[in-house]
Amino acid sequence: MEALRTFVRAVARRLGTQALFDAGAACLCIGFGVASLVVLAERLLSLGADVGLFVALPLVVASMAGLVAGLARWPGLPAAALRADERLGLEERVSSALAVGSEPMACLVREDAARRIEGIGLAQAIPIRAPRLLVPLGLSAIGLVVALLVPAADLLGWGAARRARAEDAAAVREATNTALAKLGRQAAAAREQGLGRSAKALKEIEEAMAALAASDASTAEAQKTARQALGEVERTRGSIEEAQRAAADPGRAEKAKQELDILQSSSSVLEQWKRDLAGETPGGVRPRGDTGYPGKKDDGGASSRAAEFVRSSDLPPTPLEAATVESKLLAAKPAAVSAMQRNDIPWRYRRVVRRYFSPAEEETR
Repeated sequence: MEALRTFVRAVARRLGTQALFDAGAACLCIGFGVASLVVLAERLLSLGADVGLFVALPLVVASMAGLVAGLARWPGLPAAALRADERLGLEERVSSALAVGSEPMACLVREDAARRIEGIGLAQAIPIRAPRLLVPLGLSAIGLVVALLVPAADLLGWGAARRARAEDAAAVREATNTALAKLGRQAAAAREQGLGRSAKALKEIEEAMAALAASDASTAEAQKTARQALGEVERTRGSIEEAQRAAADPGRAEKAKQELDILQSSSSVLEQWKRDLAGETPGGVRPRGDTGYPGKKDDGGASSRAAEFVRSSDLPPTPLEAATVESKLLAAKPAAVSAMQRNDIPWRYRRVVRRYFSPAEEETR
């Protein structure tokens, strides 16, 4: 009886292995096809996902599906016995021997089945063949390789739009971090001087700007935050001015004046940030394709050259830095004069450049 069971288990293993091969090939064929289509879509449309993920995910899912389908078709002992009778022409001897009980006739049935299976080579009787879908599987794998070799096209412009959004977000982060560092100095000064209302308002603005800098916010979202911050500063200034007018104590009036000075400097920082976001200053954030004003054509890089000669609308330099600034202006004068002679300075910067480099001409005007 044990020899009979061993024989049936061997038949079940071979039949189950063949079922695994067939189910795995079918599922992998589908997986390669899906991966090829998705990779081709990524190459042509620039979907923005990792190509390795597009390849791995369908193949892993297909492999798991093939494993589950193959195990579901793995035969048990009764089914394997029936398949052995069918494949080997044993006329239901093996299945009957497994099904009979312990009566005397059952022993004869089992002995007869054992004699018939002696010498049967399962490797020849029930061979494990290559999967029936081996050729389609190979073709689908070749299709995936071809899809991977297709050059990127970005037919719908999704990739360019995604890159533009990333560049815009990076520029917003840079401008926001610059403004945040300057505003942080104002907030620190307010805290050191014990200016409670201005320190509280600036702290809330700092938190909003820090959250903005940590995200991938667009220029529009940053400009909205800048407007809200300016509104908060103006509201705080209004309340302090009212308190200053009503204060009879000179000490409180002086403290209110200090708070107003801090808020005025903070407002300048926020206004500069807002101009940077709008692209109104050299190096500021500017929407793609924006050339500065309606009807303006490409100036061949004159804006970037003129930016070297234009003073930033930031806070004025301290007295210790005045000599350094003056030396830089003197060094830039020949280039500025040459640019003015070539009329190579955008109109919005001409008055500023003349103010620095040709005061006599400006006075005559």
